[in-house]
Amino acid sequence: MKFRLCMALLASTFLLAQGRAEKPNIILVLIDDVGTGWIPPYAERLTPEDIEPELLAIYAQKRNEGRPVDAQKHIEAARKCMPFLSKLASEGAVFDRCFATAALCAPSRAGLLTGTFQQRWGAYWNDDIDEHGIPADRVVMAEPLKAAGYRCGIVGKWHVAKKDPAIINRVWVKELGQKLPIPQYYNGMWPQLSAKLKDSGWQSSCAPGQHPLDRGFDYYFGYNSHDSKYFKATELWENRQRVPPRPAREFLTDLLNEKSCAFIDSALSENTPFFLYYAPMTLHGGIVRPPYEYVAPFDIDIGFSNTYAGHLMALDVGLRQIFRTLEKHCAAKNTLFLFSADNGCTLYYVPPHNAPNRGGKGTGWLGGLNVPLIAWMPGVVKPGINREITSLTDLLPTVLEAAGATVPEGIDGKSLLPFLTGRAPQGPRKSLGAAGIQSSRWSFCYEANGENNAQDARECPMYAWYLEGDRMLMRTTPVKPGLYNALPEGFPAQTQLFDIGTDRQQRINLADQFPEQARQFDQQIHDWLGGMAPPLTSQQQDYRELLDATK
Repeated sequence: MKFRLCMALLASTFLLAQGRAEKPNIILVLIDDVGTGWIPPYAERLTPEDIEPELLAIYAQKRNEGRPVDAQKHIEAARKCMPFLSKLASEGAVFDRCFATAALCAPSRAGLLTGTFQQRWGAYWNDDIDEHGIPADRVVMAEPLKAAGYRCGIVGKWHVAKKDPAIINRVWVKELGQKLPIPQYYNGMWPQLSAKLKDSGWQSSCAPGQHPLDRGFDYYFGYNSHDSKYFKATELWENRQRVPPRPAREFLTDLLNEKSCAFIDSALSENTPFFLYYAPMTLHGGIVRPPYEYVAPFDIDIGFSNTYAGHLMALDVGLRQIFRTLEKHCAAKNTLFLFSADNGCTLYYVPPHNAPNRGGKGTGWLGGLNVPLIAWMPGVVKPGINREITSLTDLLPTVLEAAGATVPEGIDGKSLLPFLTGRAPQGPRKSLGAAGIQSSRWSFCYEANGENNAQDARECPMYAWYLEGDRMLMRTTPVKPGLYNALPEGFPAQTQLFDIGTDRQQRINLADQFPEQARQFDQQIHDWLGGMAPPLTSQQQDYRELLDATK
């Protein structure tokens, strides 16, 4: 009771600091597969030496016919690709050490939306979420906000729910003439079933109870899948209705920007505080050239690099449109704006990629989990760049306390509100733990000299790490023999201690130099991982090996 009273008083202080009694509007933007390197307030501090040379070499070979890549020109493109976001960042708080709860989209988003390490219910990679969704007993961010009087909308990617079984049942019976129940493994008929499902909407559907409208949201326009299409989108839903195929020339980011503005305009026209969870596709999936006006500002001699930067420019234009909508209702200064990403960049390797970090999506390296975090609210959020350790789980309690909503008990997130408002000199975390799969399916595999195994996710090793201050201990389980051509005998388990203050690319292993600290951190990994559930779909043996190794 005392804790809840303190939080209520803090929320009241937050509202009074704005000089008004009204609740703040809240916008949370979560982009897809973009590390810190491509976000302007981070790119402004990069040099070509911060970019991994292995990845520059790969990009030169694949995209520039083997010629050297102009790393500085790429950094300059990253600095100017989102000018409106740059302005907000200069007026807000920028976090250098924010970490996703997973290096893959579905579990990362589940952790964000519940304020809980999704490993607590056994979700370590996409299949764990795709096959189970967010458990019914976990509170989703929109639910307490709706109870507090907010209109809640999601535009874009959901990807935290199972697919609707009614659709696959209907196709199985009506299209294929089979009888229910559907047998395990479809009796070899998956190719036929998959072909019939292609146009059914099943791939982006939501199971009952796991739809956004069942989890606190009042409006939904988007897709429950890993991605859609930038043009000719066919897998979109509006609320519970499937959207007809979109026009050939319509760019998905433009459409999602438009829907975001319409939602905000509708809420403010009715004097209702709103929460918008905007999760655009930028920059996931099959990246194609956006409309010319978004590419035109860039002059890199590699066309794909200009395309990549153009996608971020398109989103930035949308952010400006969102703020124009707020300004139309004189609501910009009463809006808490948060910007982050679900995980780091993937196999496209467009410089500066995840610089200054090593690795990327699908791995436990810093490049997979270190994501941008920008918070903006003039007169309330203290501006500046900081090195506080932060988790995406922290956004749920931050948002709820700012809104004066009830914060669920038993979550892992810790509110950033005291730090953001300047009431606390430091953030709420001194340390952080993490665990997941260490796959080459989405990122460079250092042990196998960059070899990519597109099917290795269920067979790849598992990582666990613990970060305290500048020191991070990272453990990985063995690579199985035969998984990679370059490693026919496999690769042994690794224990690596890094100083990420001076070695963001995690090149120097200090474990032998500081054995006592490594042992202490091992205990922290054991305690953290032991508080989580075993993986739901695979890597159960790797989970047990990590627990045994850190005793």
